[in-house]
Amino acid sequence: MSLFLIGDSITLTLLLLLILIFVYYVYNLRTNNIFRRIGMPGPAPIPLLGEMFNVIRRGMYRNDMALIKKYGKIVGIYEGTVPIILVTDLDILRNVLIKDSHMFINRRTPEGGVGPFEHGLTTLKDEQWKNARSIVSPTFSTAKLKAMHSLMNDVSDMYNERLLEYADKPETFDIKTINGQYTLDNIASCLFGIETNSLKNENIILINHLRKFFTFTLARIFLLIIFLTPRLGAYLGKKGYSFLPMDSMEYTTTIVNQVLARRRQRLEKRNDFIQIMIDHEDEIKDQEGQQSKSLKKTLSDKEILSQALVFLIAGYETTSVLMSFFFYVMATEPVIQEKIYQEIRQEIGDEEVTYEKLSQLQYLDMVINETLRMYPPFIRFDRVASKDYQLSNYLIPKGSIINVPVYPIHHDSEVWPEPEEFIPESNCIGMRFALVEAKLGIVRALRLVEFERCEKTEVPIQLGNVTILNRKNGIFLRVVRRSQ
Repeated sequence: MSLFLIGDSITLTLLLLLILIFVYYVYNLRTNNIFRRIGMPGPAPIPLLGEMFNVIRRGMYRNDMALIKKYGKIVGIYEGTVPIILVTDLDILRNVLIKDSHMFINRRTPEGGVGPFEHGLTTLKDEQWKNARSIVSPTFSTAKLKAMHSLMNDVSDMYNERLLEYADKPETFDIKTINGQYTLDNIASCLFGIETNSLKNENIILINHLRKFFTFTLARIFLLIIFLTPRLGAYLGKKGYSFLPMDSMEYTTTIVNQVLARRRQRLEKRNDFIQIMIDHEDEIKDQEGQQSKSLKKTLSDKEILSQALVFLIAGYETTSVLMSFFFYVMATEPVIQEKIYQEIRQEIGDEEVTYEKLSQLQYLDMVINETLRMYPPFIRFDRVASKDYQLSNYLIPKGSIINVPVYPIHHDSEVWPEPEEFIPESNCIGMRFALVEAKLGIVRALRLVEFERCEKTEVPIQLGNVTILNRKNGIFLRVVRRSQ
């Protein structure tokens, strides 16, 4: 009997201790709320979760719009235990992102647990970031993108074959699936130097590992929330924990290291990111003993792997989402689709789709940009203040996180007179890797097939709830061959 009483006493003591810790946390949060101190409007934080509770309940873009509608264009919120400032005032954002960008070089990153991403451009800070960026940026110069064009064309051939298969069956399908395969094959080929051929259902083991980076199970979402709490994240990171799939990181690391070894041994050569880094190493060796202003140093193998993984994460889902919503617009706006098709026929006809010819398609540029406005792939991005900063009427301390909620800005009636209407004529864009990749796939597809609604096409489309804007129930369409 005494053992049971002791056990009950210990349980009660632990329960009381947890209650005291929780009460102290709530008291500390409310008395030390930075936004109260500086007078910035925002909701009272929910203990431990902050606005994450409402994000889970409503979805991030809906919650952002609700916050901005209620509190204005500068809102102070908590994500977990981390204070975040949402800013949608365009004049203030011009200062943060352009005029005073030297004070906002760094991005918010989880403290620990990032594995091979620790040397990536999205994780590096200050001078390390500047140095790595100076080395990596030439990868996406016009000359380098032209050199990669043939690799993209090979993938586009497989993409067109799949579309024609759907046209000949005929069969409705989720366009997001095939677009994901198209972007994965392009990124793997142009950046990693690997032929995944997911459009042909080859290399299943590698493809499954790469896809794990984009599969957010409940456990990984929970771990991500934990890592957003800096002290806890740093502690868990030192203990070897990560919210990334360890087996996939190890597998991908081995593959990239094998590619690097073959390139250094001159066993193969391709016009891709890995080769650009190898050529850069050779150039630095040739300049040894000289002071180079344009090339400061080479990247280590770990840094090359980090950049390749960053490009994979940044390019896979975003380009796939862009192309999926674009083709959704084509199916639901047949007049716009026909206008693009006529522009393609006029500017390119049946000739090869070259980099130069893609840049001539001005109306297509407008439609892509309007697709990005209505359905921005990334709902938010952020910057971290490197020193105390006067943000409008508020003096924010060093380390403050400025978060830019893209979706509310793109749907602001003060900026766009009819924000929910698709009006491509008001937009134009330039070209970089993801846009070249998307435009090439789009142009070659539209020359062959026409996209149509089917009985499973949602109008209006239901959007998902996570940080990358996505469809909730799939984007199901039908394609038919064009008569030549």
